[in-house]
Parts: sequence; C-alpha cells; structure tokens
Amino acid sequence: MKNSIGKCSLVASNVIVYAFLFIPLVMVIGISFSPTYQMVFPPQGLSLRWFKYILDQKEFVDSFFVSVVVAFFASLVALLIGILVSLAIVRYHFRWKTAIENIFMMPIILPTVVTGVAMLQFFSLVGYGDFWMRLILGHIIVTIPYTIRSISASLYGVNRRLEEASLIMGANPLQTFKNILLPLIKPGMIAGALLAFIISFDNVTVSLFLLGAKTVTLPVRIMLYLEWHIDPSVAAISTILITLTVITILIAERIVGLANIMRLE
Repeated sequence: MKNSIGKCSLVASNVIVYAFLFIPLVMVIGISFSPTYQMVFPPQGLSLRWFKYILDQKEFVDSFFVSVVVAFFASLVALLIGILVSLAIVRYHFRWKTAIENIFMMPIILPTVVTGVAMLQFFSLVGYGDFWMRLILGHIIVTIPYTIRSISASLYGVNRRLEEASLIMGANPLQTFKNILLPLIKPGMIAGALLAFIISFDNVTVSLFLLGAKTVTLPVRIMLYLEWHIDPSVAAISTILITLTVITILIAERIVGLANIMRLE
C-alpha cells in the first residue's frame, strides 16, 4: 500500500514538473500561429503571418545572424581554451592551482551586470573600439566556465592506462592525444560546446554593454522590440528558436547520445 502511494506521488510530481516546464512552451508555440494581433491562447485560427512578418524585418534577420556568428566563434574559442585549462587542472599539480581554477569559474559566480560593466570599462580604458571583437571576447569570457566544467568531468572519468598503453606501443604524445584522449572526452567537448553556444546566444546583460549599432544580438533586439510592441511576432521568434534547439539536441543525440551529455551535467 505504501509502495503504491509512493509511486503515485512520484508520478504526480513528475506530471506537475513537466507540465510546469512544457505548458508555457505550448502556449508560446500556439500564440505564434495566431492570425490576429492579440496574444491569446488558444489562438483564434491558424496563420503563418507572424513568421512572414519577422522574416520581412531586416533588423530581426540581421540580429539573428549576429547572434549565430558571435555564439559560434565564442563557443569555438571557449572549447579550445576549455580543453587546455581542463588538462592543466585535472592532470597536473602546481602552485595556485585552486586560485587559477576559481578565476576561470568567476564569470559564473559574479552577477552578469558586474561582468558586463567590467568589460565595458576595460575596453574603454584600452581604447578598443571593434564592436564585433568586443562582443565575441565578452562572450568567450562568459562561456569558458561551461566548457571547463564539461571537459573536466570527462577527463576525471578517463582511464589513464589507455594513454600509457598507447605510449608504450610507440605512439608519441600528440598521437595519443589525438587518437586516444580526444575520442574519450568527446561527449564532454560536445556538451561544453553546446552549452557555450546556447549561453552565448541567449546572453542579454553582457551584450547590452558591448554591442554596437551593427552588432545587436537577437535577445537584445527582442527586448528592445517589446518596449514598444506587444504582438505574436516575439512568440514566432521563440517558436523558431525552440525548433532550432530541438534540432540541436537531436544532432547531439545522434553524435554521442543525449544520455552521455546529460550525465556530464
């Protein structure tokens, strides 16, 4: 009797949690197909007018490509730095190791407003005015902790005897790193890169301090749009982003398996 009550309670709690997570998404998707200016759910009919509307708005399209470019380069550089830092932290013992690790983790600890203001002050003091590079460098700093955490988790689970066997069999350190270590930490690398891309793409606070007239990211553009307009176009943008996120997850599942990625996090 107690077991059945416990199972029912567990099922009920799971249903409540999933409902809390997915009902807002369903509402947003439904509103994006509304044929009217009213943001109501369920919509009074179905229409693609708002998807056409945002595709016709050059500022939305430009901001989308800005976000993609910035997120791509930020996640790529953060991944490379994350590999090197993770190897140093996990494999070597040296003075100030904990302090250095905490410095790399600091963007997670500090409020993003503080990080944004600090970066703005730094770039202003050194007189660096390339808005593209400012934005990318800012996003690299914000995303590095996520790649380090994911890759470090993979490194801790690697059996070092496999690398030692490779070296004993005649492979040099570079060949061992390429053929043995990289495949073993691939789930952590992919998880870190995906997290970095998503964090960068969704970032608002740091972007607000570092963007220029031609480098407005999509989240910032949405926020500015909502100051003057309330219509289903924002829901249509959200639906597109939800679709792209699902596609990304499916690709990750295809490559390394979603279970491996989730286990690292």
